Amino acid sequence: MPPYVPTFGYKSVLKKEFDEGKIPLKKDITGHDLKRGKATVDHTIPKSKGGPSNLFNYSLMNKQVNMLRGNKPIKGYINLESLLEYIIVMLDVKTERLDGIEYIKKWLRTLLKAIKKGY
Repeated sequence: MPPYVPTFGYKSVLKKEFDEGKIPLKKDITGHDLKRGKATVDHTIPKSKGGPSNLFNYSLMNKQVNMLRGNKPIKGYINLESLLEYIIVMLDVKTERLDGIEYIKKWLRTLLKAIKKGY
């Protein structure tokens, strides 16, 4: 029997666009590889700490890293070079369902709040 791998069932336009090849990210904000089918959405402010399940609280993350992080503070997982690359790539994304500029503006506010409050 294969090992149990939890799936959380969060659906997001972010993951859909990535899985359809419309977001050309190679790494997540932690510096780990992102591949279609192996990426998930991470709650920047964990749901268990009051974080909403919405686009502006999500970032794309390697599935294994997301499970490892759980609800630990995001600050300890950020790789600055990868974070900057994530921002730069996302700023260029413009699809029917996702405006990368709007996403990054609002998501960065969430990220800064998470870092300040230790989420």
